[in-house]
Amino acid sequence: MKKLFFTLLAFAFIIACSKTEESKPEDGNQQTSINQEAPKPVVKQRYEIKSGIILYNAPMGAKQELYFDDYGAKEVFITSIDLGIAKSKTTEIRIDGFNYKFEDDKTEGIKTKWFTNDFDYSKADKSLMEKYKVKELGSETIDGKECKKYSAEFGSTPITTWIWKNIMVKSITNFSGKDMIIEATKIEETSVDPKMFELPSGVTFKEM
Repeated sequence: MKKLFFTLLAFAFIIACSKTEESKPEDGNQQTSINQEAPKPVVKQRYEIKSGIILYNAPMGAKQELYFDDYGAKEVFITSIDLGIAKSKTTEIRIDGFNYKFEDDKTEGIKTKWFTNDFDYSKADKSLMEKYKVKELGSETIDGKECKKYSAEFGSTPITTWIWKNIMVKSITNFSGKDMIIEATKIEETSVDPKMFELPSGVTFKEM
């Protein structure tokens, strides 16, 4: 149950926050085309502000935290889940083209290539707009931030996303008729402690 929840939650956030293109090949090959490519360099201008902290509420009482610097070239993404009888905290540190993922109280983590083929709604060409059925739905203010609102369909999954400075502020992803809502509760344009991006000394990372 918890594993399934993590999968769905991660999928919803990845679509909403990074606006990543659908990476499954059209020929049905189960290995994604994105994994067949060399890692792309981390772009220096993913976001329109240099650094910040964003806190989110997510489905089933989960909390998510995003810390970033260098316009998104460095990120820390934390997911905390409290189901009463089961609690977990997963941290992902994204630096130098790699994603380092580990859980609290674990001495082993996973190192994978961090791909950054972000899908920028505002700059997408016509073919991508048509492929993903992207529609601009005007503007809406969330937590004092004027956000651009978009709808799109990634595969058979419809999603509505609110974007501020190219950062996801809110998303509603429909899975099998049920809405999964992720929404920012705090948006702060501020410096981030450089220690946030340091790998923990007590964790060994296995490269995948």
